Amino acid sequence: MKPPFVLDPALYAQVLDHLSNLFFTDKLGDLKDMDFLSDDRWLSDTAVIDQISVHNGLWLISLVFAHHKTPMKFLMRRITSHACPRRAEMMALYMRRLAAKDQRGTLKIELESFHTTLN
Repeated sequence: MKPPFVLDPALYAQVLDHLSNLFFTDKLGDLKDMDFLSDDRWLSDTAVIDQISVHNGLWLISLVFAHHKTPMKFLMRRITSHACPRRAEMMALYMRRLAAKDQRGTLKIELESFHTTLN
């Protein structure tokens, strides 16, 4: 059996002091700082890209919504996971087609639109 977690009283006082200092050094945000959450009109003109990755033996399915005119404006959402890679690919295809405005997949993101320079 593990021993119970005990925090030293001096360390606890120091943590409380730092939390108090953090309260006075930070400033409150404005409502306009969170406008990007409610301004989702740009999602109607996005290319949907499915991404499958492996983590702890499961195949994770994520969808990336990238605006086709400004590709640095994107949103990534984890959808589900599967144990079988074939089922994960099939589920990713269906999810991408369901989420995309353009189900044929004609909206593409070009690598040249990122304006990257390789040194």
